[in-house]
Amino acid sequence: MLFKIPRLYDSHTHFLATGEFASGLALGSLQKPEDLAHIPLQKSFYRGDWIVGFGWDETKWPTPPHKKILDQIFPNNPVFFARMDGHRCWVNSRALELLGFTSDTGILIEKEHLQAWDRLPEFTKEQQRGHILSACRVFNKAGFTHVRDMSCTESLWNLLVEMSEAQELTLAIEENVTSHDLNDFDKMLQLCVQAKKGETPYLRMKGLKIFYDGSLGSETAYLSKPYNGKAEGPRGMTLWDLSHVEEVIRRTWAEGLDFSVHTIGDEAAHHIVQLARKISAQGAVGRLNLEHAQVLRPETIQMMKPLHVRCHLQPCHWLSDRVWLENKLGELYKYAFPWEALRAAQIPMSFGCDSPIEPPSFWRNKIALEESVKAKIKKFTGDITVTHAHPDSNFVGNSHTVIEEGVVKEIVFDGRPLSLE
Repeated sequence: MLFKIPRLYDSHTHFLATGEFASGLALGSLQKPEDLAHIPLQKSFYRGDWIVGFGWDETKWPTPPHKKILDQIFPNNPVFFARMDGHRCWVNSRALELLGFTSDTGILIEKEHLQAWDRLPEFTKEQQRGHILSACRVFNKAGFTHVRDMSCTESLWNLLVEMSEAQELTLAIEENVTSHDLNDFDKMLQLCVQAKKGETPYLRMKGLKIFYDGSLGSETAYLSKPYNGKAEGPRGMTLWDLSHVEEVIRRTWAEGLDFSVHTIGDEAAHHIVQLARKISAQGAVGRLNLEHAQVLRPETIQMMKPLHVRCHLQPCHWLSDRVWLENKLGELYKYAFPWEALRAAQIPMSFGCDSPIEPPSFWRNKIALEESVKAKIKKFTGDITVTHAHPDSNFVGNSHTVIEEGVVKEIVFDGRPLSLE
């Protein structure tokens, strides 16, 4: 089967991390925590004197991760290892000391994990430049000409502008800045406002993002019912007070910027949609992006209709979650991966891959849409070439990708054929 997709778009990525982890310390193949002692350290694994890695999965290990293991293997350097889902990290005692956090196990989750990530030393400009070029190669190799990044920083933006003006970019990039709480919101908002003034033909600043809940794998996504079909028990967590979210939405929209929010659980999404409805009814208008939206109740989808909303889904997450998804969600499973319900309700949506959590791949998303039907996920009857195309034909519009049976046959960016090597 052959597809020709205009402006092939990954609508949810972590751009710099994609480039970083392509050349950094990958931990996905570890069979047990102690195997770290046999990994030769390379220069690319360091941020300052911190050793940084990504991708560990304790479900494959006979024993859980613990800071004592890192203390023994890396006694002289702070260590930060992000889990494969990007919602928790494993650190040693030296890292905890520098971060000012306490943890009996060395495992930081959700907000503390994100705060720790933000406090890591900046890469040097040369390292960042290398990661940008590496990320461009990763996405181009998968056929993508357009990406939407959810993890912009001031230094990344400035370097992207410089490289865009020098015509070194082979991607059209949309950027979003993350705020973790009201303490950093003013700074992040001003970064968005200033960056908006410096856009280039290949680079746009879209707006501000927050994490409202966690992940299903970590059971921190906020659900309306307890996990694992239990009558009572944990339902996940929220990371913001709703009154603070309201302030952030109002001020973000007032600047003409998009407001994007990480919502994986059904109750998290319902909270945000209710709040956006309230704000809109009071006269404020702006664009709302729901990131992931892996579980949505029908009433929540119906409430979206009057809003300027777009849902950004990653079908490939189903491939990773399918082993435990139904057991974990219980009766909420019927609302999981609601791409067909959104299509039927005419709610705009775009598909992405959440790289580096999942590898960027149009074809893996296509496979997930087809195979998930066997697992009682409603069949997507829309056109994947539409949901994977950038919706604005004026944004580097002279770009397309040809993919046949999972193989990229041709990629044209801004009228220029790119090498497939």
